[in-house]
Amino acid sequence: MDLSKLSTADKILLGAGLLFFIVTFLPWQSACPDFGFEVAGVKCDFSAWGGSGGFLGVLAALLSLALVVWIGMQVAGVNLNLNIPSATVAAALAGGTVLFGLIKFLVAVTNSPAWGAFVGLVLLLAIAYGGYMKWQESKLALPPTATQPPPGPPPVG
Repeated sequence: MDLSKLSTADKILLGAGLLFFIVTFLPWQSACPDFGFEVAGVKCDFSAWGGSGGFLGVLAALLSLALVVWIGMQVAGVNLNLNIPSATVAAALAGGTVLFGLIKFLVAVTNSPAWGAFVGLVLLLAIAYGGYMKWQESKLALPPTATQPPPGPPPVG
């Protein structure tokens, strides 16, 4: 496995995607009622996998994991023979991660946010930037379309 073959976009997506997946297990919401004392056995913190909009967090986490696996397969040299460029798949996975992650962040930030949501937001911004860079790579990787030469002048005569 040669990491020097990775583009900057791949490095950003691989690192930020893996870190985002880990951060989804940290507290994104804290919904503890204030009794003036702690109640033993009461769970107050929710990760991105739970709490309000938990399904969105699950989708974002699974898409980030799929993104990391996809780029890891590219590094390992696995060729799946798809009809679309691998950069397009990576950009789409990054876009889905950012979409569902941002919606989960907005839900979390409006319902007792915890510090993990803000760390997740920073990583989502990094994934968005890496996905944008990867999208630019996919546009460059497309073969040029064949164009017809312009018609010649009308015949004289």
